[in-house]
Amino acid sequence: CSALPFVRQLESRNQRYPCFLNTLHVGGTIRTCQKFLIEYNRRQLLMLLQKCTNEEERRCVQKSLLSCSLTEEQCPSGNEDDDDDGTE
Repeated sequence: CSALPFVRQLESRNQRYPCFLNTLHVGGTIRTCQKFLIEYNRRQLLMLLQKCTNEEERRCVQKSLLSCSLTEEQCPSGNEDDDDDGTE
């Protein structure tokens, strides 16, 4: 937590991206952090929807949320069966 405020940029594939990292929660387990994030995102979404001035804005927000998806990147080794849980 003490090092995060000093991160000013991220680098990927020789490109630098300016950033600002803000600690929202510190939890004892990944599960408690996930629970916090679910509730935090729910509250943020409700605030965003309440700020919508008309039904069109509300539909745009909902459409944006529904279009979001996570995609898996292929591992450089090509082995998709590996999990990152530290076991082999």
